[in-house]
Amino acid sequence: MNKLLDLLDRIREGAPAPLGFGVTRPEKLPGMALIGLVSQNYAKGMALVVKQGLDAAMVAGADGPEGVKQVVEGLEDKPWGARVTSLSQEEAQAYQDNGSDLLVFPLEGTAASALANEEIAHILCIEPNMEDRELRAVSSLPVDCYLLPLSQTGDSLTLSDLAAVGSVSRRSDKFILLEVSRQPNAKDLEALRDIGVQGLVMDVGAVPAKALKELKAALMEMPRATYKRRGRTLAILPGSAASLPSEPEPQEEEEEDDDE
Repeated sequence: MNKLLDLLDRIREGAPAPLGFGVTRPEKLPGMALIGLVSQNYAKGMALVVKQGLDAAMVAGADGPEGVKQVVEGLEDKPWGARVTSLSQEEAQAYQDNGSDLLVFPLEGTAASALANEEIAHILCIEPNMEDRELRAVSSLPVDCYLLPLSQTGDSLTLSDLAAVGSVSRRSDKFILLEVSRQPNAKDLEALRDIGVQGLVMDVGAVPAKALKELKAALMEMPRATYKRRGRTLAILPGSAASLPSEPEPQEEEEEDDDE
């Protein structure tokens, strides 16, 4: 299976609890994957991806499949791939032949035949405010993930931010990746995970190395997801009482005739 998709699937499903005595503890998974976007100063960016323990690398602006392959040398066994503005079938095949694990592309400018290969993770860039009709249309496409931008205008997420993400994640079975410009706090990370986000994408050249390190640590330390159901008092609607079973009326004992 594709390395990135395998990681996202294990994050979404959660690691199974070990059974029995003497079993090996399962690999500790992050609450969400952290993917480094490298769009400039490629040597420094790739070094940050490796040093800070990011889960994958996404290369933008490189000169085609050959350029991306040269950029990612020394990335070890981490998943990597390209973010492009257009994609043809020939280009998609070249990226795969050069070892790409993922391709990130827009709706416009991408050939339908470019998605024929199933070995690469196909990631489609969309906006979170898509109309229901549009989202139903793109949900039928053979892609594995959606990449959504998150507008971080304040110090923490707002309900509007969560609603925008949830409007996509709750209506689709695709993996959800979110592009962030700065580190969300611990509670915001939990909220994003609980709303259906499996991975974060951050431009490693736009934030300090310390921020990457702290974000990776926060993702590894996230508590397991718990889904609580709040108890609610059931209201009896007008007319519903008639449908409830009524208690049987006590029967009167028949008086025996006194023959005496």
